[in-house]
Amino acid sequence: MTTRPGRRVTPRSDASDRGPAADRVAEADRVPEVARLGKLLLAGRSPALRSWAAESLAERGLVGAYAYLRHALWDPDEGVRESAVRAVGALSVRQSAGELAALYAWSGPRLRRAVLHAVGRIGYRSDFDGILGLARRDPDPKVRALAGRALRAAGTPRRS
Repeated sequence: MTTRPGRRVTPRSDASDRGPAADRVAEADRVPEVARLGKLLLAGRSPALRSWAAESLAERGLVGAYAYLRHALWDPDEGVRESAVRAVGALSVRQSAGELAALYAWSGPRLRRAVLHAVGRIGYRSDFDGILGLARRDPDPKVRALAGRALRAAGTPRRS
């Protein structure tokens, strides 16, 4: 690209030079893909496809994907629910505490462990006290150990 005779201007291609406006444009470019994956997550015919969609949403890194993931937490297939929980944790969706607490309360040990891993990735918040309190009294020793680890990592006081 040339601006005037003899002076050459090269376009910037370094991502660190783009600035906030370019970042917003790049994020906007991913939104249609998130919508497509979200629809696949909610309406895909096979559990494997829905699980893949949840994992793909997490890879995109947009917290807006939670609009789809929160519905997948109630998928009939446990594997899809687990993938959705992992995606919520990977995206560090803080407003997920209510849904994760409800899911924790009626799930089996495998999904309860996945919820605790997600809570650990999101980081301690008082919103998660309910989940952690239940987990400390869980019959599964692995779940209790994960809860203790999460509480110690957060530096929170232990409650019985």
